[in-house]
Amino acid sequence: MVTNFSSPIKGANGGSCSRLAGYLEKENNQLPPGQQEAFFSSQSDKVSQIEVVAGIDRNGAAQGLKTGQDRFYTFTIDPSQKELAHIGGDRDKLRDYTRAVMDNYAANFGKGIESRELVWYAKIEYSRHYAHDDKAVQEGAAQKGQPKEGDQTHIHVIVSRFKERQQEGERSTSLSPLTNHRQAGGAIGNGFDRVNFIQANERSFDQKFSYSREQTETFDHARAARSEHQPDRLAARDQAIKAQIDRVRPQPQRDQDQATRQERPTHQEPTQSNYLSR
Repeated sequence: MVTNFSSPIKGANGGSCSRLAGYLEKENNQLPPGQQEAFFSSQSDKVSQIEVVAGIDRNGAAQGLKTGQDRFYTFTIDPSQKELAHIGGDRDKLRDYTRAVMDNYAANFGKGIESRELVWYAKIEYSRHYAHDDKAVQEGAAQKGQPKEGDQTHIHVIVSRFKERQQEGERSTSLSPLTNHRQAGGAIGNGFDRVNFIQANERSFDQKFSYSREQTETFDHARAARSEHQPDRLAARDQAIKAQIDRVRPQPQRDQDQATRQERPTHQEPTQSNYLSR
């Protein structure tokens, strides 16, 4: 499960979200009205593009921002093909999960805010295409603009920078997921911890849909595999090898190995929650 804070429309977050909302209608432009995918929110499964633009723009107006400052943010929720297969590609489950992600988003600011107090909208999309910077394109295995293989379902989220106003004209709390304010010990204090957010989203998916996540599917494993710190890379590689061996080992042997491990004295290793910069 990947949560990616990037925008398909570069440099547009300082003004109206109309360009982004229009871009997210690209799949609908190829479909008849009865088959089009609507935006959704915390309260509704069907929100129009007009309502999305009005809701985000109105909440960001007259909030004291300087010209060019972000008025809204966007990120994608990218389930793996295995995760999508686990829930059968169910749209209702994807909406339900997105709402859980937004609960995590609100809680991660540490200000006692709930997702129902935010202004956000989301859109499910079903296809992706290769870009010029994809490894497959650079190596000549695919062409730019070519559809990617397999289930490419993902969710785009647009969320206002500000908590929802209670009355017209008031200034509400500013909430930026791109700011990490670290305390002296390295922990995130008054800010948004993106690592914790991604980890919370993994847990929400696993708990909500009874998904048994292998170690090699976790964000922690992927982060260790990319680490410049060699012991972390080696540990991630060893975990992947062990997971592969476990998949092909007969069940009786796996049960015996598990019993043997349980009989051995345990040694608690220190955690390495901050071994990569966030």
